Amino acid sequence: MAKQYVVTPSQMKKAEAMCEQKGTSCAVLMRNVGSAIALHISRIVKPCRAAVLVGSGNNGGDGFAVAHNLRKRGFSPLIVLVGSAPKTDLAIDCFNEYKPDYEAVLSYPDQPETVLNELGSCGIIIDCVYGTGFHGELAPPVRRLFSYCNGSAALRFSADIASGCNATDGNADEYSFCADMTFALGAVKTGQLYVPCSEFSGDIVLLDIGISEACYSEYDAELNGDSLASHFVNRSRITHKGTFGRLLNVSGSESCIGAAWMSTNAALRTGSGLVTLASVSEVTTSVAASLHECIYLPLGSKTLTSDCADKLCKNARTATAILFGCGVGNSDEAYRLLCALIDNTSCPIVIDADGINSLAPHINELKDNTGRLILTPHIKEFSRLSGLDTDYILRHKLSCAKDFAVKYGVHVLLKDAYSVYASPDGFTAVNMSGNAALAKGGSGDTLAGTIGGLLAQGIETGNAVRLGAYLFGLSAQYAARERSMSGILPSELPQLYPYILREFYGIA
Repeated sequence: MAKQYVVTPSQMKKAEAMCEQKGTSCAVLMRNVGSAIALHISRIVKPCRAAVLVGSGNNGGDGFAVAHNLRKRGFSPLIVLVGSAPKTDLAIDCFNEYKPDYEAVLSYPDQPETVLNELGSCGIIIDCVYGTGFHGELAPPVRRLFSYCNGSAALRFSADIASGCNATDGNADEYSFCADMTFALGAVKTGQLYVPCSEFSGDIVLLDIGISEACYSEYDAELNGDSLASHFVNRSRITHKGTFGRLLNVSGSESCIGAAWMSTNAALRTGSGLVTLASVSEVTTSVAASLHECIYLPLGSKTLTSDCADKLCKNARTATAILFGCGVGNSDEAYRLLCALIDNTSCPIVIDADGINSLAPHINELKDNTGRLILTPHIKEFSRLSGLDTDYILRHKLSCAKDFAVKYGVHVLLKDAYSVYASPDGFTAVNMSGNAALAKGGSGDTLAGTIGGLLAQGIETGNAVRLGAYLFGLSAQYAARERSMSGILPSELPQLYPYILREFYGIA
């Protein structure tokens, strides 16, 4: 599968120009857009009356092509010219070529009441008004139009980016078109990762419009995708449990037994050969009642202390990966244990949750690290680590994660609705799998265990982190096929891993 990217508008223009040099014209791309969007809409919506809001530029040209293809699929497209008639040659050509397919053509704001009345009878509204070049504020008449659309019962779609949003920095007019789904054309736009643009985008669906991977000479980040499945360890007949690695999971405390259970369960479900849970006796006794494939290393009572460092490090000598921090408690004792593991082992270490919190006051001690540490903070945890304000991080996730990873020589998975991975050498990738089912306590523990289990099997660090995030997100999407996201629990998702690997990738 070809690589997919996150790009700025200027980077996208270069990709389109390269595509044209290779023989695919912008006119062909525009028609590809219309076909791809109409196909996707027809898969989720029955034919109905469809309002297509079009601007005067090439984004409007996309809209004319969408209307034409919707007509072929049984929809009745109503064209609303927003602001003026088409002005670019490509848009004018599309408008004239597909005129017979339009139920009607209305002009806004020249016919405001007529337009608003007609919109009320449409089952879907497709926003093709402003493209990725928009910045600034919407005109008052357009604000009124979008406000009406946003309050309607119709399903709302945007082509490439929700109109009113800045595709570079994610800023947005407060009256921007609020899509239920945005079709990212060729590549995801950088601004869509940031608030407030992400809040207007709905679900982002990346569509192939005919621009090859080779055309993207510049980009802000790669996207996690199905190609990552090639890094899974396939299982030959002549193997044993040691073939698939040994994870040492240092997690849990008397008040956080669930964190240890969820992270251990996830690691086991990835296929890790041997998983040892090192924790206090209250945790190991409880978890052992339901997870029988795990090895248990009891270490004292109630909370972990540095007194058990020698015993822990002795066990860690045979580990091929370590997970530290899920529910251990934020304390100096936790930090001392973490330091002992870092100083006395050479395998990758995933640091999550309380491991991150205990490390935060001592973060400068990581500066000379050798790149084997993986930090998996959510936004607030990353704020504690970096000293940056959470609002700033949400608007600059790519650069924040990248700068931190390079500065401290660590791998970072900055967790959010769209998580960002950054490596010590400055490579960045974005994970867009998942859904709102993951917005629950326990998701971080499950994800950390997933990554730890993959690392233990010998998968290269960056690939293991990206693959873990992608697989965990896919499991939430898989579960939501048949159940409401509201009732899906993070602890249930790892049991879907074997089904996903078999169904989608044919992995034994």
